[in-house]
Amino acid sequence: MIETVLVPADFTIETEDLLGCIGELKNAGLKKVILLHVVDIHKSQGLAPMFERNAEKRIEDYAGFARELEIETETLVIVGDIRKTIAEVADRKDVDAIIMGATTKGFIKGKLLGRTTEYIARSSKKILLVEKYDALKEGKEVYEKACRATFSKVLVPLDFSKEAMKAVEQLQEFEGIVKEVLLLHVIDDIKDMDLVDEQRAEAKEKLRRIKERLAGIKSQFLVVEGIPSDEIVKFASIEDATLIMLTARGKGTLMDLLLGSTAESVLRKTTKPVLIIPASKEFEGEDWDEGEEYA
Repeated sequence: MIETVLVPADFTIETEDLLGCIGELKNAGLKKVILLHVVDIHKSQGLAPMFERNAEKRIEDYAGFARELEIETETLVIVGDIRKTIAEVADRKDVDAIIMGATTKGFIKGKLLGRTTEYIARSSKKILLVEKYDALKEGKEVYEKACRATFSKVLVPLDFSKEAMKAVEQLQEFEGIVKEVLLLHVIDDIKDMDLVDEQRAEAKEKLRRIKERLAGIKSQFLVVEGIPSDEIVKFASIEDATLIMLTARGKGTLMDLLLGSTAESVLRKTTKPVLIIPASKEFEGEDWDEGEEYA
């Protein structure tokens, strides 16, 4: 359940755009939002106190918007390293998810650069919702409204690993706000074309049984062949998905630093919002036993 979210704000996106998603999450149990602005210690130098005072005034505008939704709101202004501070605050405040923004023409030009989003996606054990904005080049960046029914149609790629099944469990928690789900399995690394039909039939049967577990949500499934990241991005566009839900796939001792090649590629390529569910050591290296229950 997502009850508390952290929203890093660098004041480059309109307040209602960045916070619009929390209204949707409120319907799924959201109780508190923590708004964080980090004064970059590497750039502010002796001017940090002035930047800090200005930020404290500006972040109250964001807080006012959140409070209008009758959600408990906390504001924080901290001088420090941007990436590390976001990750540390998320852990210290024990938030359930982090919401960040990115433009579809390259990540936001401001303090929350693409490297920051990538760092959080790779290092944090929190759910990460990356909202995408259309940037129109007319002398400045103009952001379209984000969070317009983000959870209306969710694309969920599944490779049937136990980690991937965490996405199904998360969907069940979102039953109150998710309107429709498209379950997608991509058959890749095909070595014997004679076995493709058999693989396709097996995958469809597994997806059918997962669909049954999502009885409270309208759902459909699809099996295709190709490179997973390319097919995910393509079908998210074809099916007009409003969100892609992925499970990060960390490996070995570097789990905390690895997002997973497919998830990272999708995050970079797609213009759709992406919800990343962090890797879990308890599921590492294990596959889904089709006889097991995931309710």
